[in-house]
Amino acid sequence: MSPASQNTIARPVRFRGPGVHTGIAAGLKIAPAEAERGIVFVRADLPDRPEIPAVVDRVSGTSRGTSLGPEGAGVKTVEHLLAALSGLEIDNAVIGMDGPELPMGDGSARPFVELIREAGIRRLASPRRFRRLGRPVALETPDGLIAALPAGRLRIACAVAFGDPLLDAQYRDLTLDPEVFARELAPARTFGFYREALPLFRQGLIKGTSLDNTVVIGPGAVYSRGGLRFPDECVRHKMLDLLGDLALLGSPLRATVVAIKPGHRLNIDFVRKLKEALDGSEQSN
Repeated sequence: MSPASQNTIARPVRFRGPGVHTGIAAGLKIAPAEAERGIVFVRADLPDRPEIPAVVDRVSGTSRGTSLGPEGAGVKTVEHLLAALSGLEIDNAVIGMDGPELPMGDGSARPFVELIREAGIRRLASPRRFRRLGRPVALETPDGLIAALPAGRLRIACAVAFGDPLLDAQYRDLTLDPEVFARELAPARTFGFYREALPLFRQGLIKGTSLDNTVVIGPGAVYSRGGLRFPDECVRHKMLDLLGDLALLGSPLRATVVAIKPGHRLNIDFVRKLKEALDGSEQSN
C-alpha cells in the first residue's frame, strides 16, 4: 500500500555519464524538495538556471525519448529517471543538470533506483495526491493503442510485436509497488535494431549508444553485454518508458493502463488526453 504522505529523498546524490543521443557527458544532482514542489529539472549550467517542471505541458519532443523545455535550455531523455522516481514513490525532487541530456547509465532505470536508495527516502507532512479515473480513457492510432481503466492501484499491461524473426510477440502485466518496480521493470534496458542504427545516426541521434547501454537486435543475433536480463526484456523496457511518461501527469495515477505497441509519441499524446479527463480530480490517499 502506498504511503499516505508525500516523499522526497533524504539527501542529495549525484550521477554522471554520456547521454545516449547527444553523446555529451553530463552530471545530474538529485536534491530533496519540499512538499507540493513536484519533480523539477534545473539547467544549472545556464546563466539564468531555468527551471523545467516535469509535467506534460512542458514536453518539447518525443523522438526516441522524451524531452522537456525549450531547445537549448531544456533536458532530453528524462523517462528513465522519471520512471525511477515514480516507481519508488518520490513525489518531490529538484534535479540539477549541467548539460542538455540525462546520463544514460546502463540503458535502464536501475542506476537511478540505486542512487535514490543510496540517498534514502524522507516522508513529508503533506498527503499524497492521486489521480483516479471516473471513466475509461483511450487513444488509438494506426501504430498502437493505450487505454486507462478505473482501478484502486496502478497496474500496467503491455503487448509488443516487432515483426522480427528473433523477437516473438511479448506481453507482461504487473501491479506496481516500489519492490515490484525495482525488481521487474527497473533493470530492463533500452533496445534497438541494428538496421536502424545508421539512419538514426544521420539524424543526429544515438551518438552515445554502445553495448554498455543498449540491447542491439541484429541480423540473426541479439547483442547484449552479459546477455538479456529477462527473456522479455523488450516489453518490460516499453513498460518502463510508459511509466516515466505517465509521471508527467504530475501526480501518481491509480488506474489499470493497457498498452499495445506503446512509444513516446503515443505515450505523451495519451498523457495529454488523460490529463484533460483527470483535471480537477486530484485526491489525497
